[in-house]
Amino acid sequence: MSTSALVSHVMTMLVDTQQAQALWSGCGYIHKFTYQGELLVAKVATVPAQLAHRHITQSPHSLRRKYQSYAKELNFYRHTGQRYTSVCTLPEVKALAHQNEVFILVLSDFETQGYRNVSAASRVHLDYMLTWLARFHAVGLVDPDVLTGYARGNYWHLDTRPDEFERMASGELKNSAQAINQRLLDCPYQTLIHGDAKLANFAFSSKQALGYDFQHVGLGVGIADVMLLLTSIYSGRELETQARACLDSYFEQLGRALSVSWSAERIVELEKSWRELWPYVWADFQRFLMGWKPDHQKLTAYMFSQSELCLAQLGEV
Repeated sequence: MSTSALVSHVMTMLVDTQQAQALWSGCGYIHKFTYQGELLVAKVATVPAQLAHRHITQSPHSLRRKYQSYAKELNFYRHTGQRYTSVCTLPEVKALAHQNEVFILVLSDFETQGYRNVSAASRVHLDYMLTWLARFHAVGLVDPDVLTGYARGNYWHLDTRPDEFERMASGELKNSAQAINQRLLDCPYQTLIHGDAKLANFAFSSKQALGYDFQHVGLGVGIADVMLLLTSIYSGRELETQARACLDSYFEQLGRALSVSWSAERIVELEKSWRELWPYVWADFQRFLMGWKPDHQKLTAYMFSQSELCLAQLGEV
């Protein structure tokens, strides 16, 4: 299969968007199509001058962030993704291109391989995702060369959200935002994180999860992905009752993934370091939400309690 011919074929489809799925905020479309007898999916993105999102104040920074996110995804699939395929399932890449400010990513359709998206996750689905994340994070911890060239991961960290920080109401969380950010940056155990590890970015077979959508991949602590995953599955009392068990399950799988290369003592040190930052990743995400959409449904009692714990710990320093 010629990748250049495949990209050219995708370009001819751009005029017909009626059968396509729209991307976030008017940034393009996802096309499903058959090419040489194979069912494929093309993600075709271009960043408009005005993002179609009522909660985002248009600014050069917001446009640059979105543009860079599509460039990050192409870079991950082109240079890094193959380092992960032996330990966690990713879509198969068929073609990549960046032409005339259009980002083109063509993947095999994972539904043909028995994977399906779900609108609500069972405990089995959650375990599959936690295992996927643990294995994904372990790669960057064991092989630091994987991290070369990557900037900070996730879409909510302080440096990438100056507009939202400016809009955030004054208070102790806003005053502590830089200290929280620095604690996360100072952690000696940095790895490559997915950066947008929500339920919608996973698909499932009867045996495991498949992860995709790497627009916010980059450096960070693995538990930031776990935190975001839980916000996409649980709310209210359920989050309060399930969070600890989910975190325990994640660290159990991470320990297994690292045990081939790391000593038991080093794994214990990593877990201690990341567990101490659990309140910080919640506070960091709350800071973003408070500036982006202060009535967001993810602003839960559990998030507030973790943020209060974070602020109390900072006050003791």
